[in-house]
Amino acid sequence: MSLLDVSVLLGGLAVFLHGLALTREGLQIMAGEKLRTVLFALTRNRLLGLVSGAMVTTVVQSSTATTAMLVGFAGSALLTLPQAMAVVLGADVGTTLTVQLLSFRVATWSLALVAAGFGIRFTSRKRRNRYMGQALLGLGLLFYGMKLMGDATLPLRASPAFAEALQYLAGRPFAGLAAAAVVTVMMQGSAPTIGLLIAMAGAGSMHVTAALPMVLGANVGTTLTPIVAAAGAPAEGKRVAFAHGVFKVVGVALWLPFLGPLQRLVALLGGPEARQIANAHTLFNVVNALLFLPFVGAGAALITRYYRPEEERAPFRPRYLDPRALESPALAFGNAQREFLRMADLVGDMVKDCLRPFEQNDLDLAAEIEARDDQVDILDREIRFYLAKLGAEEAMTPEQTQRQLELISLSSDLENVGDVVNRNILALARRKAAHGLAFSQPGWAEIRGFHEKVCENYDLATVAFSAGDEELARKVLRHRLAIVEIEAQLKEQHIGRLAQGLRESIETSSMHLDLLSFLRRINGLVGNLAQAVVERRQQPAEGTP
Repeated sequence: MSLLDVSVLLGGLAVFLHGLALTREGLQIMAGEKLRTVLFALTRNRLLGLVSGAMVTTVVQSSTATTAMLVGFAGSALLTLPQAMAVVLGADVGTTLTVQLLSFRVATWSLALVAAGFGIRFTSRKRRNRYMGQALLGLGLLFYGMKLMGDATLPLRASPAFAEALQYLAGRPFAGLAAAAVVTVMMQGSAPTIGLLIAMAGAGSMHVTAALPMVLGANVGTTLTPIVAAAGAPAEGKRVAFAHGVFKVVGVALWLPFLGPLQRLVALLGGPEARQIANAHTLFNVVNALLFLPFVGAGAALITRYYRPEEERAPFRPRYLDPRALESPALAFGNAQREFLRMADLVGDMVKDCLRPFEQNDLDLAAEIEARDDQVDILDREIRFYLAKLGAEEAMTPEQTQRQLELISLSSDLENVGDVVNRNILALARRKAAHGLAFSQPGWAEIRGFHEKVCENYDLATVAFSAGDEELARKVLRHRLAIVEIEAQLKEQHIGRLAQGLRESIETSSMHLDLLSFLRRINGLVGNLAQAVVERRQQPAEGTP
């Protein structure tokens, strides 16, 4: 293979990669936010999750891009790990379409696609049409790059050294697998690696026997990029990337002993060797998806149990209470407020999740929520100690002293909210599960509605406090009074059901009334955030008479 052939091969690879990038960008922009909508909407069960992953990846032409979306969704708690794992399997299926397209002999039309795409891209006035033209231009460059790579490898057909290398790889599948994995990591995608194999097979310089281990290696190589991309994501996001790697590695381990049967199967499907390589890639991902889909729940449980990212292994501690900032009261108060709002988020999650153990009779979930209360206690203690140090080390103005007392008091209020969830509401959930009790349907609907109003007011209160918005704070205080009235109405309705003799209402009567009372108490404590904002606005500015 001459230096000129090597140059043509590298040039063809560059054209291929550029065409692939243009195609992906054009398709993604055409689809826009609909991609995220589809991905998020169709994940309610495993099969729909798999289908949505395949659909989205067919458009974006990259399972890595889809996995990156899932990392973000899981990290933001918009998707559970089992839901995300089902979509990951679908993404692996969707990415096979690109490889199937590469196996078709359309090189003669590649320059026509380039010309058509170029014309549409730079003459159309509509944005959607321009990016459709970009996608066509990318496809044309992609296929033209394939042709260049294939032509550049033609001399290898007559090379004894290359024939020996292929024979070596055919007899040592681990070597081919490792080489393809490394190349895929370097190119950040399996499509370029498998595309090169298909181009060489089309030129007659690559045989299926040697290519199959490389196809498996290319699939392994795609796992590293999502793992690296998830480095800064929350723990659930990292687990999604890790699950993608587990699927690929376990799948390869299952297929590796059966390369011979796989080769015979793709040969039975027919077509030239280039098509057989594409079919092997498709079979690997489709069979893996169908094999693993029934076990995503168990797999998620195992990954959650045994894969603990560093932030989960490290002891829980404050993030923003920098002791160096104590020299500047203004900066220290800013840090304390950031930590306070982090604590408010933790408590808010406890409040929002507190009814789930009642619905699912899940004591493990109750224990998980209870563990968050320990974190709330840590932040409450550290915030109070931090603010106490500020008062000891720096002389503060009366306004700053008032601010110090306000944050300490509100931190205690939030800690009390956590205690209400932990010690009172979760205790009721355990009692309900232990005695096998059930709320009446109208009674539980009332509790759910009351809980939603309390959660809504909680969110409004934290926003009002964070922004110092007096108007929003007054709205929270009005809602606090309204919720007290709603509680009284709901108690009357419950007593009415008791008078009717409804068995479920009688069995859960004390629990029902206690839940309403505890939720109302939470709402009262949360209202203190809004009250602090109103009182702060009513105080005269420092230095005014």
